[in-house]
Amino acid sequence: MVSKQKIRRKLAQADFTDDVMFELVMSQLEICRKFLKAVLPKLDFTKIKVIDQSHLKTDYLSKAGRLDIHCTDAYGNQFDIELQMTNEHNVAQRAKYYHALMANHMLTAGENYQNLKETYVIFLCPFNPLITEQQRAVGHYQMISEEGDYLNDGTHTLILNASGDWEGVSDELKGIFQLVLRQPASFGQLGAQIMDKIDEIKHSKTGGRKYMELTGAFWQDARNEGRNEGRKEGRKEGRKEGTDETIIKLIPDLVALTNDRQAVIKILMTKMNLSQEQAESYYKRAMVAEAKKVLR
Repeated sequence: MVSKQKIRRKLAQADFTDDVMFELVMSQLEICRKFLKAVLPKLDFTKIKVIDQSHLKTDYLSKAGRLDIHCTDAYGNQFDIELQMTNEHNVAQRAKYYHALMANHMLTAGENYQNLKETYVIFLCPFNPLITEQQRAVGHYQMISEEGDYLNDGTHTLILNASGDWEGVSDELKGIFQLVLRQPASFGQLGAQIMDKIDEIKHSKTGGRKYMELTGAFWQDARNEGRNEGRKEGRKEGRKEGTDETIIKLIPDLVALTNDRQAVIKILMTKMNLSQEQAESYYKRAMVAEAKKVLR
């Protein structure tokens, strides 16, 4: 299981390229608005709604889609901002899937397809994820025919390549590119604002708790550990015992990070799918176990 020391160390070292910190920062309404305006200056972002850690799914058989930052504007257009630090050679395929996920939730039964709004998938990378030789810092891709005619289907894929040629790029985007390249932001104001927000998150009382809540790998490790311990027992009771033990081991780490009983209860209910009664029961058992350790 991930230790509290490891989580604290991860938080202390986190910068804009850390996936959890990226989501915490970019889910801030003003920062997200300024970022979108820097990327798409011709659009109106006066009113936007940001939903961080968005999970979209079409049916129980489909792959659940997870969007880093998902937001909508006043006109119903939808935007997905993705931080891509490693080249998995699947940006085009991922963009296609993310567009489909967002469009799938736009129409009600029987509604006209012409009511579909625009969808924008924005990849922010420290490299060129395409197989082409182009080194543009900003690439805006739309559906086009072999003859050069635009299909006007409303899908837009933007690739922001921080390692590309910055000629013609605004200072605000240059500052963002510096952060992606793990450099101090010296261009524009947005990069500096983001650095200040990261520092605020790290040193605020709620920063550790928020960081913990968004550390998906941490929760997945906890669930996997419970399942693995259960499989070793080879029976249903064994699986439950393994999960129980994992949750009880997890609670002291949460307490160390938040020092707030109610916050721990809420996290257990939200992330481990527990009722309040179950969460409180696990909390009591964990505290009893910790007290026994002290007495030894």
